[in-house]
Amino acid sequence: MPLTTEKAYLQAAAAGNERAFKVLFSSYFPKLKGFINGILHDPNEAEDIAQDIFVSLWQNRACLKEIESLNAYLFHIAKNAAYRHIEHTLLFQDYLRTRQTDGLGKNETEETEHRLYAQETASLISAYTEQMPAQRRRIYKMSREEGLSSTEIAEQLGINKRTVENHLSKALGELRKLINVLFSFFLIL
Repeated sequence: MPLTTEKAYLQAAAAGNERAFKVLFSSYFPKLKGFINGILHDPNEAEDIAQDIFVSLWQNRACLKEIESLNAYLFHIAKNAAYRHIEHTLLFQDYLRTRQTDGLGKNETEETEHRLYAQETASLISAYTEQMPAQRRRIYKMSREEGLSSTEIAEQLGINKRTVENHLSKALGELRKLINVLFSFFLIL
């Protein structure tokens, strides 16, 4: 995309023009997803991260008018996001290895083990929730911690109820993946 055209689309998107943002999304999403997949070698995670980047970009669209090169900006963010993902994955794997080799639970009763696993799972879910994009995290907490309905959340945040439902669906999908990994690990122990 020529720089002058890109600038025009950035200005329009910054002003809230969804069509301009969709053009930018269509132009950059496939390249961004491919770039992230080249680092992670996981197409599903690459797609999730690329989508999160664009969601964040839309949520902070007022800053778009200040971007000189969207290409450089997006790929810088994508590289950092991919490396953060790798770091979190490695930390989690290291934690799991440590957990397997440190002997915890060998002398504990089965009930105590289950309680520890539940506490660890809750702690990991809480930490994972904090890594969600800000809007998704806010909606998830309003729903799960404050017990608000989608309609109530939409009214409080001044957004569409469908947007709230989409964020909740994505948050729960991400947490489901995490829980499946955790439970498959706990089954191995």
